[in-house]
Amino acid sequence: MKRTVYFLVGGTLMYSPSILKAQKSTPEKKIVKDIESVQVQGKSNYNTVNISRKKLDFIQSNTLGETLSKIPGIQNSGYGPNSGAPVIRSLSGNRVKILENGTAVNDLSGISPDFNTDIEMNNVQSITVYKNSASVLYGGKAIGGAIDIETDYIARQLPAKKINIKGLLEGGSNSGQRQAFSAKGVIAKNWVWTVGASNQKQEMVRIPGKSKDSRCYDPDLVGFNSILQSLCQIDVNSRRVLNKSLFPYISQFAKDHMIEYELSEDDLYTFSSTYYNPADGKHYPNPKNDLYVPGQDAVKDRYKSEVNGIKDYVETKDGVIPNSHSESNSFYVGTSYIGKSLYAGGAYQNSYSYFGVPGYAIPKIPKHSHGKPQPKIEYSPINIRSLSHKAMFESGYKFTHSPISSIKLNYMGVFSKNAELLDRYRANQFAVNQHNGRLEITQQKLKFLTGTTGLEVQYRDMEGTGGQRYLPNTISREIGIFTMQHLDFNIIQFDLGYRNDHVQRRAEADNKYVRSRGLSGGKLSDRDFTLHQFHSSAQWNIFKKGYLKVQYNHSERAPEVNELYSGNNHFAILTEENGDDKLDKETANTIEIGAGVNLKNLRVSASWYNTSFKNYIYLAHTGISRNTFIVKEWRSDDTEINGIEAEATYKTDLGKIGKWEIGGYYDLVRNISVADSSIRKWSDGDYMPNMPTSRFGFSLEGSIQNFSMNVSLDHYLKQKYLGKNINPELPMPAFSLLNVRLAYKDNSLGIGDLEYYIIGNNLLNIEARLQNSQLKFLSPLPGINISAGVKITI
Repeated sequence: MKRTVYFLVGGTLMYSPSILKAQKSTPEKKIVKDIESVQVQGKSNYNTVNISRKKLDFIQSNTLGETLSKIPGIQNSGYGPNSGAPVIRSLSGNRVKILENGTAVNDLSGISPDFNTDIEMNNVQSITVYKNSASVLYGGKAIGGAIDIETDYIARQLPAKKINIKGLLEGGSNSGQRQAFSAKGVIAKNWVWTVGASNQKQEMVRIPGKSKDSRCYDPDLVGFNSILQSLCQIDVNSRRVLNKSLFPYISQFAKDHMIEYELSEDDLYTFSSTYYNPADGKHYPNPKNDLYVPGQDAVKDRYKSEVNGIKDYVETKDGVIPNSHSESNSFYVGTSYIGKSLYAGGAYQNSYSYFGVPGYAIPKIPKHSHGKPQPKIEYSPINIRSLSHKAMFESGYKFTHSPISSIKLNYMGVFSKNAELLDRYRANQFAVNQHNGRLEITQQKLKFLTGTTGLEVQYRDMEGTGGQRYLPNTISREIGIFTMQHLDFNIIQFDLGYRNDHVQRRAEADNKYVRSRGLSGGKLSDRDFTLHQFHSSAQWNIFKKGYLKVQYNHSERAPEVNELYSGNNHFAILTEENGDDKLDKETANTIEIGAGVNLKNLRVSASWYNTSFKNYIYLAHTGISRNTFIVKEWRSDDTEINGIEAEATYKTDLGKIGKWEIGGYYDLVRNISVADSSIRKWSDGDYMPNMPTSRFGFSLEGSIQNFSMNVSLDHYLKQKYLGKNINPELPMPAFSLLNVRLAYKDNSLGIGDLEYYIIGNNLLNIEARLQNSQLKFLSPLPGINISAGVKITI
């Protein structure tokens, strides 16, 4: 606790500026010729972070989770170097909603963490992060927050020039190479066209040492810990043997009658100093045991562990993350009509990705040998292949003399095939057809009141194929209506919001879907849920120099299809995953208190939050293992999450030597079981396992004429709040990450600008393993990388 207080104080002295402006987050207005962008009002007191394209140039990585991991309270799920989703205050997956221009995307990472989020990062213009529940705006799957990503597929304003072109070329020592281009132009007076494409490829990811944690080869840790053996992907030749040094004597009777009575060597050792000879009915002394060691416990020390060998499923190579290849490409085209009061546009985007997961699995589960010699088990690398098509439509209309200020309508259709492969063999595939529609009506601003009311509809059909499916075919339907009202009395501001959702989950089992021997989704019953979301907040602005904010959220989430209906070996997470179709909805009540000071050059903020979950759904250990798969079940229990975050930034203008900003932050989160459940404490402990560790960091950025520089140093502490995987969870060592970007802008081109840049990641080149990563024993973060690139803007 003492360390926590130190960093709360220290973190308020320095912090990175332009990433995090979470004090009062009014959405940035866009200047549009003839028509204003339709904005959702009433969001100003949400705890949001807005990340510009300029900041993304420094922090952008291959995955969305890694890109956002510089923000206090947000970390990367880290399922290998090619897949990572955002973890907001220890919540992720089905509790953090990913949106594109306010509309839900196809995000299977909540169902299977090896899938990457369906976002092409090169086309992202800005990102808004909701660090607390955003369920009133976006439904129950935003119970832990939301990520709204703005892309440029559909133009919302007329460009300043008839044609605009952007291009990118980049290559790195440990990040492969990527290319991207986009263009925008005017077809006629009010018509705009957009087009773009990107490509990325990397053969392997290098690291400073071994890919596996050294503790995977410690006989004392892994010898009889089957779960740790599975997490490390090792076969251990071990057995329990009689501790011969425990016994002070050797039985002379056993020695004399070893063959006659078919005795074993273990029968030779005894605590008795004499033995009885039935031939003459007398007792005789037993010889002493030369191996005897006094002082041992007769019960605890009776047997000892003997580890005769530790072998990897597949031999690894030092300095390389196994099966870390990746490639992806995308293409989009769009058009928009932009008039005086109306804009409307549509776009099509296609994306393809193929990448490896640093793990191996068995292509076919071996059958019982019935006493015959067991054939050698072959393991194959796990790969992911995704092909996605998106159809997008967006329109907005601005009224002049009406109680309604504007109307905005969004639609996104996603048609994708997402396959998990063993090498090139398709183990399972999910074809997803998803349709999302969102209508927002913004009311005309009154003296102190603004607000938005809306309707959101979603339909998703998931059809599975493949010999190792862990889900039946499913259909999900969701409809929600919401309103968010903002009252502004200058010194004091209030937000009030309510949403009502109706959610349907349906499972459609077929003859090709073979369920496991476990719970396996129960009877695959139809489920219907009614959800209520409520948001309220108040902010007191103190002489325009500071603020005090209090926020309360009541949020509810319906279980996802994998939590209800899964029931087979999910080889990608090396788990026999068992859903429960009787699970009830989650309920969360969150209180957050924040305060901040905004002076001329100094900005300081801190916040404390507490969330009480009822029926918190988690994947629990059963203690059973079948055919190298750990058997787990989706269960629910009460949980409490609490944490603190602090950040600060200081700006200074040093004249000829440039403008600079220096900053710092600290965050801490704890996910604690408050249920009186002996089963949960036995299987998963008092804290949830695989939770994000506390961090602090510092940053420096500035510019001198045409040169700019960004530097960040993030230190991850050793986890103190450990859970269990039946056995106590092992903490990962603390580590620090140093990243630098240097850039130079050349304005002499005449028709546009050039920017040359160099980026250095993990410049300390240390072994870094995320505590919250499910693959932390198999894969550290990438080692040192030096990238160089050029951007052109015409």
